[in-house]
Amino acid sequence: MKVRVQEISPLSLLAVPCTGAENLSLSLTKVVHLAMEKGVMEDPQTKILSIFHDSFRDTPANEVRMSACVTKSSALEDSLLDNIIIEACTCIIGDFKIDLHEFPNSWASLYAWMNTNGYKTTNQDPFEIYHNDYQTHPEKKCIVSMYIPIVK
Repeated sequence: MKVRVQEISPLSLLAVPCTGAENLSLSLTKVVHLAMEKGVMEDPQTKILSIFHDSFRDTPANEVRMSACVTKSSALEDSLLDNIIIEACTCIIGDFKIDLHEFPNSWASLYAWMNTNGYKTTNQDPFEIYHNDYQTHPEKKCIVSMYIPIVK
């Protein structure tokens, strides 16, 4: 695990909300497909991410509210997609190369690092930015950055 604390710029997003961990993959596919139709995916700076509005620690996995998102660079509106802004903030960022089943432990280790180093969460939701399609990775690994908005 590689961890850093960094100020991030605001992120303007197109989003498909979903409830339940089992629905996130389908929502990610949907948001990417709709973004492709709008030409958003042609921008090499476009990122794919998930925002977690509830904690898996406090909420049953089938009830966790999430948003599957892509970044956008212009004022694009679409009735099928929500518009979300992640405000500028300071985040703990953990970079991982992991299997799908390792996500919960990776999040737990990042929160443990946060607590050990005296940081506290804000009211902003944590999120993940995906850097690859794990299905095309030779080892089926996810290359992901996990973000926890924090204060000291």
